[in-house]
Amino acid sequence: MTDDEQWEKDSRDFGWEMPRAAWWKRLPVIRRFRAAFAAAHVNQHNAFWTSLGSIPSGYDRWVVYGIATGKERPSHD
Repeated sequence: MTDDEQWEKDSRDFGWEMPRAAWWKRLPVIRRFRAAFAAAHVNQHNAFWTSLGSIPSGYDRWVVYGIATGKERPSHD
C-alpha cells in the first residue's frame, strides 16, 4: 500500500477530514514550508504527551502529510 493509499484509508476508517486552507497556502512551495513547520510542532507536541504516558492518535501526522501533498480543502473565500 502506498503512502497516499494509506492516507486515504485512514481518512475513511477514522472519519478524518482535512482542514480548509486559502489557495495561496496550498501552493507547492508554501505548503512544503508549512508542512515542515507543522511537523516540527507535532513532533514536539507528541514528545511531550508521550513522556506523560499518552499515545498520540496519528491525526496530527495525517494532517501534516495532507498539507505536504496538497490535500487541504479549498477555503470559502
